[in-house]
Amino acid sequence: MTRYVVIGAGAVGATVAAQLHLAGGSSVLVARGAHLAALREGGLRYVRPEGTTTVRVPVVGGPDELDLTGDDVLVVATKAQDVESVLAAWAWRPVVGHDGPAAAVLTVVLLQNGLDSERVALRRFATVFGAVTWSATSHLAPGEVVSPSSPIASVFWVGAYPSGTHPALDALAADFTAAHLAVQVVPDIARWKAGKLLAILPNALTAVYAPSPARDAVAEALRAEARAVFDLVGQPVADFRAESTVDLAGFTALPIPSKERPGSSTWQSVARGAPVESDFLNGEVVLLARLHGGSAPLNEAVLRRVHRAVAEGVPAGSLGDDDLALLLPVHV
Repeated sequence: MTRYVVIGAGAVGATVAAQLHLAGGSSVLVARGAHLAALREGGLRYVRPEGTTTVRVPVVGGPDELDLTGDDVLVVATKAQDVESVLAAWAWRPVVGHDGPAAAVLTVVLLQNGLDSERVALRRFATVFGAVTWSATSHLAPGEVVSPSSPIASVFWVGAYPSGTHPALDALAADFTAAHLAVQVVPDIARWKAGKLLAILPNALTAVYAPSPARDAVAEALRAEARAVFDLVGQPVADFRAESTVDLAGFTALPIPSKERPGSSTWQSVARGAPVESDFLNGEVVLLARLHGGSAPLNEAVLRRVHRAVAEGVPAGSLGDDDLALLLPVHV
């Protein structure tokens, strides 16, 4: 039986590990800090629309606490900014019964937003799968994850990186599907990841600014700028609504009293005082533009503003149109 070593116990990672565990699969969750301590002491408090379950998924604090075997698949579910250090820690670990290290023997699956993580992984790992994740999960308190989506917990589009197919993809899709995690295997994962990036570019805005028509206008301007950059560099973009074989119409986040999702993953990072992944979202657009002789001034301005807000301890979603107007007068 495949064992999924889920590195990163936040909203997405804990949901994957919990769903696999509850379905009778084999999973291990790698956590840190107060979250790790809470999981070790009381298990994962897993909140779903149908009720709350304590999931006793095995948990470790890092690679030194786990013997890898040839049946393992590494699922990296950290934020994009942590991927480099995670891969460096796990890639060269020995694998029981094999001469080569994990990087040569095991498959690694990347669940991050943005376009960078798979490229980073391919420097070390021979078999790399990229994935796009749609999930309404939240993680704001140690030991607890709220997963309100129904009837399935999350949706994944998964593919070999940089492109093509791989026989192990079907096994992964079968295991995830059995755990009520919808999967579509795609042959061009970079195109799908670009589509997700375009969809979530406003996360930095929504993390620090209150809802308003002005904020909505800037969000669309961010996407328009990114589309122009993608056209400049020749990056194709998937249309999820038109191309998905997963029934997205049936993928619904149900209300859970007192556990409403407060905001995007970036909003949750700001609320927890944690580093944001915007360098790999808006910053990715800026990077692509600069590499090809262009610029992305709007995405650059938003990137700078969200980092300043985090440094100043600005509460999530608390800035108003007056601040937005000062930052982006042309777009308001």
